[in-house]
Amino acid sequence: MALPETNMKVQKPYRKKLREGDIFRLKYSDDRYVFGQIVSLTAKAGGFGNCIKVYVFDAVLNEPEKVIDLYSNELMFAPLFINRLGFSRGYMPIVDNKPVVQITTKYCYFDVPFKKYLDAEGDEISNAKGVVGTWGLSNYLVLDDLVSEILGIPVIEATSPNKLFKVDKITLAWFRSASHFSQHNFAH
Repeated sequence: MALPETNMKVQKPYRKKLREGDIFRLKYSDDRYVFGQIVSLTAKAGGFGNCIKVYVFDAVLNEPEKVIDLYSNELMFAPLFINRLGFSRGYMPIVDNKPVVQITTKYCYFDVPFKKYLDAEGDEISNAKGVVGTWGLSNYLVLDDLVSEILGIPVIEATSPNKLFKVDKITLAWFRSASHFSQHNFAH
């Protein structure tokens, strides 16, 4: 089976045991690199357990070997809950391991089925606070769409069964209005 088309470039499959604190690298066209960190391997979100919770840092570099000073960076968007596929398929190779970053980005989640806002632990809150993400399991395809939007790269449409888990236009429109995407230059 062919892999779904993405804007992220395949680098090197990573099939070793993942650890909290692992730093991963995403590669995009024009030698643009974005880094993220695994902050939990046992997170629960949207009825799913053992999710991998990741931060994606709001910094774009042109040097693949230069791991950014993670302690001075904010997040591109609310942390995502993903599965292992992005790592094992080579889109998210592990390049380092550091203590989990204490971020200052304020964020919460929106639980779409129940139409309510949740804090980082999944407890209901009355209003959105900071960057808003979706409460539930995502994957590397959703991650690719969100980063592509911020980098101004057209999102690859989900037109085949291999792309069923891409972010649909309605979800992207919701992310644009609910999060801090307006602070970035991205193509509509």
